[in-house]
Amino acid sequence: MSTPQNFLKRILEQKQEEIARRRERGLYFRPFWDAPRRDFEGALRAEGLSVIAEIKKASPSKGLLCPGLDPPGLARSYVRGGARAISVITDETFFRGSLEYLAAVREAVEIPLLRKDFILDPIQIEEARAFGADAVLLIVAALSPEQLGELLGYSRRLGLSALVEVHDEEELEAALSVGARIIGVNNRNLRTFQVSVETTLRLLPRIPADRVVVAESGLSEASTLRRLKEAGVHAVLIGEALVKSSNPEYLLESWLREVNRA
Repeated sequence: MSTPQNFLKRILEQKQEEIARRRERGLYFRPFWDAPRRDFEGALRAEGLSVIAEIKKASPSKGLLCPGLDPPGLARSYVRGGARAISVITDETFFRGSLEYLAAVREAVEIPLLRKDFILDPIQIEEARAFGADAVLLIVAALSPEQLGELLGYSRRLGLSALVEVHDEEELEAALSVGARIIGVNNRNLRTFQVSVETTLRLLPRIPADRVVVAESGLSEASTLRRLKEAGVHAVLIGEALVKSSNPEYLLESWLREVNRA
């Protein structure tokens, strides 16, 4: 059985092969390259707890989550439920996502979109812009400090925000050192795969007050979301609980009603 570290290594090796193929054939299809960008950071700073609702067909650890996934339809239900942004997983090999999902969602809704993938190269940021994203995910654990700084800078030059994901204190320092404005704290331990919201609560006091904080992973109860909001978290990213729900619109709306009540 692969360890988490080896599993991440496998993903990154596969991603490098995909990048090489993309570079070889070039990026000619750019349906949304010239479209205006939405304000991802501004959406997360809005009053109350903001939800980034995720479109996620499968995961490496749990397999197929939503066999009949309809990305545009699910995106519209997220908007009706109160999501302020949508995350679209585009990794094909391990999560069964695609850039086509991203483009389809962009056509379906007006709120900001996050391209969630293992971003290692500037061409992937170009893809994100071309297919309609307003923000990209940058995972500190997958990047050297130099890569992180370069990719963050390139994202900004292309008009995209970046959600910079950390798992511990060392990664948080790396994110802050390059000027990341949106910090995603992944509650999943990369060494054990265990999930605990205490990770977000532990790192929160170390994050400057002018940054946006997003809690990720293991979020499926209103009481947990309310606890995070009261601690000072601006937003949460939720995927599995929503895509597996028979009524994601109602579930999301009920969470937000409970969490953001006076």
